[in-house]
Amino acid sequence: MKLSSSETWEVEPGELVRWQPVPGGGVVRSGAPVSENERFHLDSVSQGQPGWIALTLEFPERLDEEVLGEVATTVIARHDVLRSHYVRTAAGYQRVLHAAVDVKEALREPDSGLGPRAFAERLSGSITATCDPFEPMPHFLAAVLRSSTTTLVCGFDHCYVDARSLALLSGEICELLAGRTPAPAESGLEALRRVAEVEASVTADDPRLGGWEQFLAAAGWTVPEFPLDLGVDPGATADMHTMVATLLPAEAAREFSSTVHRHGARTYPAVLTCAARAIESLGGPGEVPTVVPTGTGAGPGCVGWSVGNAPLRIAAGSDDLFSAMRANTERLAAALPLAEIGLTPVYGAFGHLLRPGRNDVFMMSYVDYTRMPGPHPGVRAEQVSSSKATDTAQWWFWRDADGIHVRVRHPHTDRAVEALGATLREMSALIAQVVVR
Repeated sequence: MKLSSSETWEVEPGELVRWQPVPGGGVVRSGAPVSENERFHLDSVSQGQPGWIALTLEFPERLDEEVLGEVATTVIARHDVLRSHYVRTAAGYQRVLHAAVDVKEALREPDSGLGPRAFAERLSGSITATCDPFEPMPHFLAAVLRSSTTTLVCGFDHCYVDARSLALLSGEICELLAGRTPAPAESGLEALRRVAEVEASVTADDPRLGGWEQFLAAAGWTVPEFPLDLGVDPGATADMHTMVATLLPAEAAREFSSTVHRHGARTYPAVLTCAARAIESLGGPGEVPTVVPTGTGAGPGCVGWSVGNAPLRIAAGSDDLFSAMRANTERLAAALPLAEIGLTPVYGAFGHLLRPGRNDVFMMSYVDYTRMPGPHPGVRAEQVSSSKATDTAQWWFWRDADGIHVRVRHPHTDRAVEALGATLREMSALIAQVVVR
């Protein structure tokens, strides 16, 4: 899996075929509550901010469009989350579920003659217009057909999918196209309902709330923001831009993991340590507060936005780099249980103490796609995220068969480009030192 964003996305043009999912059967109110993550996201969508994620699959052959349409129908029908949508009510947002789905051809256009960048911009506009979570089945399903290749594009509002979901869908689609039946799907709505039950069981004396209190108090009761100046005044935003870099190719990534494991650390916190030390070297703090997305225990066969949030202070460490890596490995292990309670009890307990800060949150995510389902060999998968105005940086580290990579989304200012470029260069040098040692 590769990661990119819509402002840098390119797609080789060809004949475009689109399908429209159509709900069938009855519609019922879902028993899965709307999470705090979903509420924040739906508020943003209601204010006109796009929030979609697209999965693209590049096949080294021209595929039959009728088969592709059947596969699209099967995938949407398999997953209850994809058959739901949201409605606004006086009490807030409510999720409703459709019993069935059909997919019909909605558009067929010849090669537009556009270049790859302009064609991708056109696709992005169509995805933005389609992926409205307040409409039934708001999914963008299309294929770009060429003489000897095919690009399948599946766009979803973020409320429906996360990185794990897209990896699962990439494998399912390849299995279906190969004429095989994937393993039975699990209920994403049931997984979300179980998470909500855990949140509802949190009491005021839960020690995990105490962990959040310590983190927020140490941060002055503001949510984390990237600690270097990115050239955006408080209250302002700027257009978003993306940096993507390979930190370690495949063999070097294996050497890096082996080395840090021998020194009692783990790969993810070791990478975070190098990031924190790079930030400190450029004038940042000795401890970098951030939020790390985590899994919530959703089953391997369910689709949905099933992500928790763990507060973490990453120590840059003034002594040996491996000592800092071990310390951050312990800190991450201690922080992960804090994500289990969800954000609802956290805001219920401390929301009145929080001070206004940035609109976005400085997050540092890590996904190891080598441990997840994925597309078949020879099929290239890419996750494309929508662009919107922002005021801080968000980092996604990921590992795949080609190594360890990073995508950084940031305000498109000269200062941000300079500061983040320098951070990545310093971080890469630190990581390289670990491999050499």
